[in-house]
Formats: sequence, structure tokens, C-alpha cells
Amino acid sequence: MKGWQGVAGMCLVSVVALTACSSSETEVAEGEGGEKADLKSGQTELRVAWWGSQARHDRTIEAIKLFEAENPDIAITTEFTGWDGYWERMSTQAAGRNLPDVIQMDLQYINEYVSRDLLVDLTPYVEDGTLDFSDVDDIYLEGGIVNEGLYGINLGSNAMSIAYDAEIFAEAGVPELEPGYTWDDYIEAVKTIHENLDGMYAYGFGDSLNFFKHYLRQHDLWLYNEDNTGLGYDDDKYLIDFLNMYKDLLDSGVAAPPDVKAEVQGIQDELIVHGRASTFSPHSNQIVALNEAAGRKLQMTTLPAMEGGSEASFIKPSLLFSATSQGDKSEEAARFINFFVNSIEANEILNAERGVPISEKVRDHLYDHVSENTQLQFDYVQLVEQRAAPIHPPDPAGTGQILDLYARMIEEFEYELLSAEEFAERFRGEVEIILSN
Repeated sequence: MKGWQGVAGMCLVSVVALTACSSSETEVAEGEGGEKADLKSGQTELRVAWWGSQARHDRTIEAIKLFEAENPDIAITTEFTGWDGYWERMSTQAAGRNLPDVIQMDLQYINEYVSRDLLVDLTPYVEDGTLDFSDVDDIYLEGGIVNEGLYGINLGSNAMSIAYDAEIFAEAGVPELEPGYTWDDYIEAVKTIHENLDGMYAYGFGDSLNFFKHYLRQHDLWLYNEDNTGLGYDDDKYLIDFLNMYKDLLDSGVAAPPDVKAEVQGIQDELIVHGRASTFSPHSNQIVALNEAAGRKLQMTTLPAMEGGSEASFIKPSLLFSATSQGDKSEEAARFINFFVNSIEANEILNAERGVPISEKVRDHLYDHVSENTQLQFDYVQLVEQRAAPIHPPDPAGTGQILDLYARMIEEFEYELLSAEEFAERFRGEVEIILSN
């Protein structure tokens, strides 16, 4: 791994951000499950917990069996569920000092868990070679760094994207969106498609706090201030201008109104899947499920650029593995995580379901073995890697409440119950209350 000690400093001085939110990654909620390890004499039990779909459960269990075969001194107890209920379960186990030894972690919560001394800094295991990142670029590790410590290991990279239907663009006589296109280019393109194709919808970026964070990054700003006590921008004009761009799409009928959006209950319902929208904004690892639902090949491009603004794209961990501090098995946990990062055989089983592997040799090996849809996400992450800015520091505790707040307020804005100015003022006040608590 190149420049390890420099990664932490780069992340800490970065004042620009977008957040990760795996609840938006269309995880399928499954019932709780798992299997207790059948311990033999001399074996160490390692408890591992994750959330995800049934496909993820099945692949992870198969990879775990391979790990046990190659590491006969360790037996794995598995604990898994869907996204719903996972964090409540982790909180309950933390309160009882009974956390699993390895837990699947999300950027939305890593800062909170570190601040409560629930995670182990894995830096010593990088230094002694237990965690081998010699084949991993620094950019793929940044998301797991908190206060100069390495508390989460990226299990699969992704990046925000704009998915688009090339056939719809061609039918409307509109050029496809090439990386580097601007906000104005996007708005002009989707408005023209809307006019030429009988009211075709497009992705309305204003209902996503992630997109506002992208907009802030382009102004060299971050959503939160350095000590996480308030917003990181002093002038509400940034949010007002962003919301007014969104209102332009709403007023022109290009962005789907709230009653239409309410029809979408999962990725299989997305308007682009059913040919009712020209664009959508998935994380890159969602393109596989999106194209499978659509039954056709949708393309991906970068998010809009700002003329004269800073680069805002970044690589983020879709998910991480963290070792918890409530047991004494951090060395075994590091061995387990290293296996998921570097084992080609394990990654053949896992099949990039969590995102693009961070090991270059694993990526290169898998590319010719995965589906064309999965190759799309590999290609897109490589595209973003070439232009990416450093990821932001992890979001503060209370991020989930702030996401919920923004979603509630955006609905009021869409129904014209709030102006952009009223939204910005109220959002600032309520965010400060959440962070103060």
C-alpha cells in the first residue's frame, strides 16, 4: 500500500464531503439468521455479523467455509439480517458488551462507533503484515479512516452515478452525457427529452442530500463544520440555489412529482426501469440490479460538474468490515478481513456483490469472470478513480436523523409548503439541534 501514513492526514484536512448510505443501496430485508460455530479443541470462535440480501448471505457463508478450510484454528459463528433492524441489534449487543468480533459497517455510523470506543484501530495489523494492502491503492482505504486510525476496511468500492437510457436520448435527438458535462447541460438535456418524448421524466436531484453534498464539494465546502457542531457553510444561498435548480425541474414537469415518486418501493419500480424516465441516480454497484430489473442495458456517467468549480466525485466504500473492541480477537479478525480483501477464490464466490474489490489483482482476475452488467460497475469505478477527489471525513453521529429531516422537508418543498429560503433557514436550525444532542 503506497503512502499509508499520508492517507489519514489527507482525509482529515479534507473539508469536502458526500455521505454513504447503504439504506439507499436497495438491500433486501431478510429475517435474522446465522449458525453457531462447532468448536473443536484448540479452535478460536470468531463471530461475524452482516446485513444484506439472501444472495449476499449465501455468498458470504460459502466464502466463510473456504476461510475455515484454510484457517483450521478459527471457527466462524455467523449472524446476519436485513438492513432493517441491523443497527438496533448492534446497539443492543453493544450495550450488553456482546458485539460480534467482526461487524459489517457503514460510513453513516463508523464515526459514532469510533467515538464510543467500540472499534479497533487496525493500523498495527497493516504494519505487521496481517492486513496486506500492498496491492491496494490509498484511495480505496480512505473511507475507513477516523482520527488517523484505520477502523473499517472497504469490502467493495462504488461511486455515485447518473444512469441513463441511451435509447431514450437517441430517440429524443439529445447527445449522451459525457463526463465533464455541467448542471446546465443536464437540465437542458432532460428538459429537451421531456418535451420531445411526451412528458418523459428525469431524475430530480434535489430530493437527495447526497446530491447537495456533491454540490457543496464543488464549492470546496462540506455539509458539516470541522467539530461537527453545525453546518459547514455559512451562507444559506448554497442550499437555496440548489433547491431552486430542483424547483425548475419540478415546475417544468421534468422531475417526477411526489405522488409519482410514491409508486417507487424498490429498484424494480424505478421509473427508468419501466421506460418512464431518461435518467436515475444509483450508486454504481446498483447497476447490476437496475439492469436486471429493466431487462436492458442502461449506461452510467459521472454526476454533473460545475463550470469553474472543484472536482467532487470520489470513491467510497459501499460497505466495510470492522473489528470490535469488546473481545480479544482483533488479530483473528484482521486475518479474516484480509482473506475477504485478497483471496481470489473467495472473491470468485462473492462476485463483487458488495462492490468493486479493492485489490487490483482481484479486480483484474474477476473482470473476465463477471457478467457484462457487473463489468459496467468495474469500468465506472475506474473512470471515477481517475478523476476523484479525496473522500470526506466520516459523517457525525446523528446523520441518520439529518437524512430523515431532509427527506421530510423536501416533501414539504415539493408540495410548495416551504420556499427554498424557508427550507434553508429551518434546515440549519434543526441540524444544529440534532448535532448538539
